[in-house]
Order: sequence, then structure tokens, then C-alpha cells
Amino acid sequence: MIVDRVDPQALEAALSPPLAGPVEWHSEVGSTNDLAAALARSGSPEGTVVGADHQTAGRGRRGRDWQDGGSDIAMSFILRPGRSRAASLLPLLVALGVAEGLAGLVEDRVELIWPNDVVTGGRKLSGILCELAWQAGVAQWVVAGVGINVGPVPPVPDARWQPASLREGGFMGSRQDVVRAVLGAIGRYYSMWQAVGGAGVVSGFASRDALKGRTIEVDLDDGSGLVSGEAAGIDPQGRLRVLTSEGERQFAAGEVVRVGH
Repeated sequence: MIVDRVDPQALEAALSPPLAGPVEWHSEVGSTNDLAAALARSGSPEGTVVGADHQTAGRGRRGRDWQDGGSDIAMSFILRPGRSRAASLLPLLVALGVAEGLAGLVEDRVELIWPNDVVTGGRKLSGILCELAWQAGVAQWVVAGVGINVGPVPPVPDARWQPASLREGGFMGSRQDVVRAVLGAIGRYYSMWQAVGGAGVVSGFASRDALKGRTIEVDLDDGSGLVSGEAAGIDPQGRLRVLTSEGERQFAAGEVVRVGH
């Protein structure tokens, strides 16, 4: 039984453009990203939000399962950036908006691990999966899926980052409060990005960067292996900068698998 229910009508009434709904919220779905993608393909507008109390086929980056409970948040939303700006910063933009939205709800500092893991105290609070539909080099639509741990989560064997939760961080409000705060923050960064470009996203990400100055190991998405070095922030395109023994390298896609001091 779900006690802390999300009321889609009340939530939609509380939202502001560009992420202002329509909102649909389900008891159980396979994947909110799959539902939102189907809506995007059928022409649903930017700002459409799809959420669920339970996902039976939720997923994260690299096809990992995303486990959720009825006390957590699983939602996806549609963006239609079109030709306005390059889309490479969108996953980082969404992560930054989530971090900013959650920062006012917990006691500890909320930080970001490139490209889009949201952590507090070195433990993962939220994960993000962005899926884009391209046509002639233009992002026709973007579906951004966001999973947020609200209630306590048991340890996850072999996970890169063990889970954290909002309740453990002192949050006593409702899931609807969380959704409203996160969508509002993402919407503000998205509007700024559309209007003036990505400088504000890059600087905002830098202010919450949990990696800069630390020794890291990156597993590249192209299968070419691991790269070690010192994290040096992100560049204007959102690429991770790493100072290696052979000089600085930038990476557009990959996953940080180890963080040292």
C-alpha cells in the first residue's frame, strides 16, 4: 500500500513551464522512459511527465536494472530542444537540476559525479538516464528518466556507489514536494540553456563537482578500456577532462568506476 501518493492533477497545477505537464502517474509500469518515449513519438508536448510508484523494467546507464520501491521516485519527462542548442550538455543539465532541487531537502552537501550521478556523502541519491531521438543531426526529442531514493535503500552488492536516501538525510516531506522541487530546478536550467547557452550549466556543474582534483579511473563507452588520471572538471561541451601521464584528455562518454584522493 502506497501512503505517500503523488496526485498528478495537484502536481500539474503546481508546476511551471517548461516542465509543466501534462502529468500522468501510475501505480506500476514497465519503464517510465519507455512510456514517455512512446508519448514523444506520438507527438506529446515538451514538459510531459510520466511517473510511477513501481517499475518492473526500470533501467539505468549501460542497461543496468533500476530497482525502486513505493517510497521512491521514478519519473521521466519529455524535452524538445530542436535546433536551439547542441544536446551534449543535456544529461549534465538534468543532473545539475536534480542536485539543485534536492540540495534544499537534505542536510549534507549534494554533489555530482560525471556524467550524471547525484551523490551525498559519497553515496548515490539519484540516477539519470537520457535517451535522445536524432534526425539529420538534430535532437527531435529527449526523454530524461530520473530515479530518486526517498526511503532507505538496502546495500547493493558490487555497486560503484552505495545508495543514500532523502529520509536518511533528514527530509520529512512528501514525494510530491520532491518532484516539484526537482522539475522546477531542471526547468530553470533548461530555460537558461535555451536562451543563452551552456555556460551556466558548466559553471553550475563545476560548483557541485565531486571529482575535480581527485584521482579517478574512467571506463570508456567505446570499449577501449580504462583511463586513469586526475579529474580536471568539464569543458564547455560537457566532456570530462582528465590529466593523464600523457597529458590532458577529454571524454564525451564513459563511466567513472573508481575515485581516489
